[in-house]
Amino acid sequence: MMTRDQMIPRLIGCLLALLIGMTSAPAVFAQTATANGRAVTIGPLSVVNTALLEFGNIIPSATPGSVTIDTRNGNRTRTGGVTLASGGAGRGTFIIYGGPNQIVEISIPGTMTVRHTNGTHTMNIDRMAIGNGNRNFNTFVRGFLGTLGIYQLTVGGRLNVNGNQQAGQYSGTFTMTVDYL
Repeated sequence: MMTRDQMIPRLIGCLLALLIGMTSAPAVFAQTATANGRAVTIGPLSVVNTALLEFGNIIPSATPGSVTIDTRNGNRTRTGGVTLASGGAGRGTFIIYGGPNQIVEISIPGTMTVRHTNGTHTMNIDRMAIGNGNRNFNTFVRGFLGTLGIYQLTVGGRLNVNGNQQAGQYSGTFTMTVDYL
């Protein structure tokens, strides 16, 4: 039979072993994240932008250059002192909805300006064009909506990057006009 003086060290040893076992076991915990869901219902005589015209991440240098998004296939190319970095490039995409076999005339401006979030630095986009499949229509197209009354098209252009362009995010807007005939 153990004495009290013998039981206390054994009890402490058992408690320490239990604590060590609990601290070396992997912790079980849960984490959460949030995400957005989105849907757009399209009614007759609607124009919906389904993808933004994005020139992606670029690295400017002391030499001016440009980045072009091809309207027809979405490819991104560069000229001059611009280096293409990964991420986020793509042509703009629109869906036009109207009546079956309806004729539409679609136009966009040929140029636009994007502005830095600080409000003072800008870059210009020119050579903006509407495309559809393997065709590049420039800034105006007359199209047919087909038997379902739907027409999908893309928008591309050329971003002109100045030498030593200020780093940061640039954005701007352009208006697509659709006349239903």
